Amino acid sequence: MSYKFESMMMILNMINAGNTVTRDALAKKLSVTIRTADRYISTLRTAGFPIIFNDDRESYTFEEGYSLSKAAFSGEEMLALGLARSMASKFGPRTGKVLESIERKMSVCSTSLPKHIVFSDDRMPPLVEENFQKLNLAILDYKQVEMTYASAYRDGDRTQRTIDPHYLLFREGLWYCRAYCRLKKEPRLFALDRMEDVNLLDKNFLPKAEITPDELKEAFGVMVGGGDPVKVVIRFDKCCKPYLKRYHFPGQKETALPDGRTELTFKTTGIIGVKLWLYRFIPNVEVIAPKELKEAMKLELLEAAGRI
Repeated sequence: MSYKFESMMMILNMINAGNTVTRDALAKKLSVTIRTADRYISTLRTAGFPIIFNDDRESYTFEEGYSLSKAAFSGEEMLALGLARSMASKFGPRTGKVLESIERKMSVCSTSLPKHIVFSDDRMPPLVEENFQKLNLAILDYKQVEMTYASAYRDGDRTQRTIDPHYLLFREGLWYCRAYCRLKKEPRLFALDRMEDVNLLDKNFLPKAEITPDELKEAFGVMVGGGDPVKVVIRFDKCCKPYLKRYHFPGQKETALPDGRTELTFKTTGIIGVKLWLYRFIPNVEVIAPKELKEAMKLELLEAAGRI
């Protein structure tokens, strides 16, 4: 991957210097095929560099008025700038405008986060950061990923997985990857902190169409567990109703009960995530189904009460 980055920086510097940068010249300079050179150009355009093809000269140039700064940013630094910009927007429009002004003065390309990353501020543990970087590269290059995944239940049973990663999501203080699991033959949500031995394979997968708002809601709504879908029925006291609007689960059904409570029915892949989510609503929540969720929460709460 470092060679690929160096090759793309070479392309940028060649264009910035005003050289005649044809497809053949690029391939020869980088010692790659024309198809690979075209892929580098496509990646640079996706990253925000305004590269256009000049029909008259049959070569690549920057849009008029654009040039690189003297500073050369690494891929990690560009990603860090994107994360910083996302965080700045949370402090109001003025902060975001200040950062945009800094970007213009640096004369670098846009540092907007890629569409496959949904960000909320938090500090990443080293393992999560390493997995994040690998998955980010895999998504950009449409590379399959091989890993060992530790289940959230069954004493952390580990299975070998090959996935097609599509999106990186942040929720409830944890990073997840929405991917197609080739073992289970269906889309799954994987927690980055439970991924081990993550490796990019020399195999590509077909790009997924851009995610829709409804798909994103569903991706956030799936609780991580790695098991088979299970039906969950929960009743919340009236005081919880304003907070329930923040959540949406696959196949969710909401029923207003005569006593003012709200009953939610939905399906999830495992009860561990649901259990942790429900603890924040105690004592204003009642578990109706499944029985194992009800018993697990009851046992843990009794044990906790005994230590108080």
